[in-house]
Amino acid sequence: MDISNTVVPRSDQINFEDVQSVSITAVIKSVRAGSKDQPVFIDLEGYEGRPYKPSKSMRRVLIGGWGSDGHSWVGKSLTLVGDPGVKFGGVAVGGIKVKAMSHIDADFSLMLTVSRGKRVEHRVEKLNIVDPLAWFCEQAITADSEKLERFYQKTKTALAGSADKLKKLDEAYSSRKSEFQNKNGE
Repeated sequence: MDISNTVVPRSDQINFEDVQSVSITAVIKSVRAGSKDQPVFIDLEGYEGRPYKPSKSMRRVLIGGWGSDGHSWVGKSLTLVGDPGVKFGGVAVGGIKVKAMSHIDADFSLMLTVSRGKRVEHRVEKLNIVDPLAWFCEQAITADSEKLERFYQKTKTALAGSADKLKKLDEAYSSRKSEFQNKNGE
């Protein structure tokens, strides 16, 4: 029995607790204006109603990787991790940091202010995103019937919510499956 959903914090945003023990890698659905205290809300696929609200330092990181037009970030992916060393008011409260970003040429780093007069290097890795549909089509070429079924189910789960890609997946799956049937004289 998976009880991980019983420890999800009730909140209107992604919190440190969400990434404290496991990272989040997700696609950006939208970037919108927030409040005075948290001016940027980033909506991620799979986290409906709970946007990522990046700190000023993490906004600097995102701008460093993708530029200042937040709307151009839509469709790109990032990995968020928890850092228990993040301080607020001199007290370690934990925070969310960007660990990796898609659509960048290479890993990069920025010097970020952590307290008055103190800066530390923050490294960001290049996030290589594999398109599940392309992966399936590549694997299906050499897969036997049993593996094809497993790959199909795995890819179907990964593409949930994308009707267009699910249709293409079904077509590729049906095509490969009929090859097996023709080969076996069925």
